[in-house]
Formats: sequence, C-alpha cells, structure tokens
Amino acid sequence: MKKALPSQKAVFIYRSQGEVRVWNLFDEVLEAANKGLNKEPGDSLRESIVYRKLYEWMSRYYKEGTTEDFLDDLNAALYSIRYSKHILPLDLIPSETGYPQSGYIAELDENLEPEAFAADDFSKLLSSGKLKRLKRCQVEHCKKFFLGPPQRKWCSKSCGSAFRVRKKRKKDSL
Repeated sequence: MKKALPSQKAVFIYRSQGEVRVWNLFDEVLEAANKGLNKEPGDSLRESIVYRKLYEWMSRYYKEGTTEDFLDDLNAALYSIRYSKHILPLDLIPSETGYPQSGYIAELDENLEPEAFAADDFSKLLSSGKLKRLKRCQVEHCKKFFLGPPQRKWCSKSCGSAFRVRKKRKKDSL
C-alpha cells in the first residue's frame, strides 16, 4: 500500500498595481512560452520579450534539466524581484489550523525587467513539479512545448494528424 503524500501545496502570491493575488497560471505560462516562437499581432514589445525569455527557459530546462549552472542562472535572473513577508488572511490562503499563515509576496511592479517576469513565472512552474511532464512536439517545424503523459508525442491533434499524413505519404511514395 502506498503512503499518503503530504498535503503541502506551494502557493505563489504576488502584488501587482497595489493588489495582492494568488498566482495559479500554470497553463497560461506554457501558452505564453509557446507564443515566444513567433511575435503575434497585438503583443507589445515587453510581452514578446517575456514570451521569448519563457521559451528560452523552457528550452534550456528541456535540454539540461536542473543542473547547477541552470539554477544559478535562474536565481540570478530572480535576484531583482523583491519579496516581503506578510501574515495572510484566511480568505486568501485557507489554513488547516484555523490561524492565518505567513508567506512571502513577490512585488512585481511595472519597472521590473521583462527577463525577471519570465524567470519568476518559469520558476513557479518549475517548483510546482508540473515540468516533470514537459514534452516538445515531435513535428519538425512545430517546436511547441506541452504537458502530457509519457506516450503523447504531439502538442495538438492537428500536429498528430499532420505527422501521420506526412508519414503515410512518404511511405506511399517509396
């Protein structure tokens, strides 16, 4: 029989434009990293830099894993983010004990460099453990990242279909 895992769950809290929020944008970070492949209409220069940097962190993690050099570089990029310790209200972070919990709030102001935003979002994704399922689409021209089970090979049904069609055409031409 398996032992129960501890129920401790990482909670990421940040303050932006004076408002305190709980960060739970795991899927959005992955989508943003994939936007880093191409600049899309409507993206500001700042957004496109953040997206590109997220994609670079994802690619590097995919190739290297959590090497000492990788973590040193990530920590250096995170260095400019200020954190402050707060006692958090129960409506923000519920507590099993019924008492307010303490936590650190990342101060993400508009003057922060886009590279620091990207490093912050990537570090939250990394420390959540969700990247253990990180995959890169096996279609040559796609290169998008996705989270999936070990047997999954493509980021979407359309990429899987395109791969199978190309494979069949190649086989038929022989």
